[in-house]
Amino acid sequence: MREVDTAIGILTLPKELPQERVDAEIKGIKLFKEIIDSSKSWKLNDAIATSPTVYCRVGDLRIELDPFRTIEDCYFRNDFHFALKINSRYVCVLESHNSDTAHIDPLISLLLLGEARWPKESTPKTMEEVSVEQQIIDYYSGYERKVKPMMPSFDAENKKHLVHAMHEIETGNSQTGLASIFAIARLKYVCAMWTMNHVIEQIRPFVNACSDEQIAHYIENPFEQTDCIFLKKMIAIPNI
Repeated sequence: MREVDTAIGILTLPKELPQERVDAEIKGIKLFKEIIDSSKSWKLNDAIATSPTVYCRVGDLRIELDPFRTIEDCYFRNDFHFALKINSRYVCVLESHNSDTAHIDPLISLLLLGEARWPKESTPKTMEEVSVEQQIIDYYSGYERKVKPMMPSFDAENKKHLVHAMHEIETGNSQTGLASIFAIARLKYVCAMWTMNHVIEQIRPFVNACSDEQIAHYIENPFEQTDCIFLKKMIAIPNI
């Protein structure tokens, strides 16, 4: 084994590894560090030189990556899984192994996914909860430009349903989308004992994605008649 100095700490590599491959890892780690330095999301903990970690927060989730363990597992154990945790729970993400590229490269891609706000189509399926969490935050962020800041109070399953509801609304199926949103509203009001005001505060950013015409149409044909109670509190529409 050989130890090499890198931009984020001391990496252990096989002694027989060709120098050009060593140089590729060192160069890639330098870029990895530059991305972290310029990021508003990712942070580096390099307190232990041989085991630096990189982490970021997305709402209620903490994503933590051990880059050196990932690289060393690739070389010494032929194990191409990322050493990656979400809220202290290991998550299965497998490197698309290419013997011609440095093992740091897929980790750079992960950082860039975070910088791109975890797009659904590119985020690994096993990290779907991160993509969902980011989408929920983004919906609230758009709404917060007009009102006081707030944080969503929904659980992970609720958030997944809300993202699906927003997709329905954005693709023209406002009836289905609103029905899903108000199903969650009813659940929280009845079973989670949320107050009416809290329910309305939490669902308003999603309902506001609809036009006045779409809302009026839903009022005429609600999935559940009780949905109109929430709407009546949210917007001043006569004869609801």
